[in-house]
Amino acid sequence: MVAMSRFTHVFDFGKDVALYHSLRMKPVYLTKETYETLCTWLQNAQNGSIEDSPQDISAEVSELAKYKILVRAADEDDRVLQFVRSKIPAPATNVCYMILSEQCNLACKYCFLGNNDEVKRKNFLLENMSEETADKALDFFIRQIKASGLDTETNEPVLIFYGGEPLINFEVLEHVAERVNSLRESVPCIKNMEMSMVSNGLLLTEDRILRLQELGVGIAISIDGFTVEANQMRVDRAGNKVFPRILEKLDLCKKLGVDVSLSVTISEETLKNEQDVLRLIDEYNIKGLGFNIMMSDEKFTLPQSYNEAAAQFIIDEFVELRKRGIYEDRIMRKLKSFSKAQVYFSDCAATAGGQIVIAPNGRVGICHGCLFDKEYFVATIDDDDFIAIQDPNFLEWSQLTPLNHEECYDCQALGICGGGCPINARNLKPENTIHSIDERFCVHAKKTLEFFIADLYRIILKNRAAQ
Repeated sequence: MVAMSRFTHVFDFGKDVALYHSLRMKPVYLTKETYETLCTWLQNAQNGSIEDSPQDISAEVSELAKYKILVRAADEDDRVLQFVRSKIPAPATNVCYMILSEQCNLACKYCFLGNNDEVKRKNFLLENMSEETADKALDFFIRQIKASGLDTETNEPVLIFYGGEPLINFEVLEHVAERVNSLRESVPCIKNMEMSMVSNGLLLTEDRILRLQELGVGIAISIDGFTVEANQMRVDRAGNKVFPRILEKLDLCKKLGVDVSLSVTISEETLKNEQDVLRLIDEYNIKGLGFNIMMSDEKFTLPQSYNEAAAQFIIDEFVELRKRGIYEDRIMRKLKSFSKAQVYFSDCAATAGGQIVIAPNGRVGICHGCLFDKEYFVATIDDDDFIAIQDPNFLEWSQLTPLNHEECYDCQALGICGGGCPINARNLKPENTIHSIDERFCVHAKKTLEFFIADLYRIILKNRAAQ
């Protein structure tokens, strides 16, 4: 038999179409006439073979079969799926969120951690991480890296100083960074460790900025755009807007010649003017950034229209940013997957089985989105025998890939999606769990794939015209 794969999707470009297998990820572009000839032949070729295809489309049929867009046997789709699932990477801990303080000097209205919720905020620890706990936390992380088989000089682990607001506990941040740098030669698995800090930036000073640069700690500042309106949800605990103060800190970094990256949360106001973020990037010579799509919970529900607009916003910004040689992190991860035709199993280190989160009191969890109630915090740094990649909870999270969700199999973006946020998925509906689908991410993944395939088509037409 010969038939279209269940994983094949058709993208219409008027005179041409693209046929795309969501797991092989190699689009094949055909003229509409060739596609119609193909469809006519397939209707009458259920008992035929690839070799029986009409001569005028035989080359195209061979290429389509090569990329599994056309299947030769009834069980071929199942075999492809099982093969791809067999390639799901084994868990390997290589990312650590070190929560230096659960307290925050802001109470952003969309905060997914819960700093905007007085009930949740009461659950946050008042005590910051001590130097003693930080030392044990770093040792614990190193043990997890080694237990994951990543004790090599080429390994590139990631240590992220996080909160709350990490600058509340700057002294311990400084202490940990100094210790990491002192251990690089004697502990091969952290020789190439990358250190960064995600902060609202308000507690930065000239001395701290220069010290972070000296220590090799990257500075990522959270912001929502380049206007007061775009940042109106970014407020302190008294409800005061803080945007002008954030700009002062960006000005200071620029004056000192210290590069910063931006963590841009896409508020509904941010969506109203795509040029604002571009002006912000140009003004401060930003070289790296990542967009964050807001998350829902029981008190903060986002409409479907927001998900659609946010997904398109990221694409539109990406088009402009690449002209500047800047590639936004969220979409770039998918582009690498698409361009290499390699399935992207997870968009989150936690769902890849690669992340630990260490609270100020030394409790160890999977996701920093659970800080307020410590759900999925299943160990402590004093558990010398604990191995994250063997723990049932970590293993459960490591399997939260779309490749294990049968309801995702018919989605065109199956291969580049990586899945969304389990915590957001759980919060969307009362009956949901971490195994539910993060529906806002479905929109983002589908729109992104459509953009990739259309953009490649644009390049093909451009190259044809140049010949």
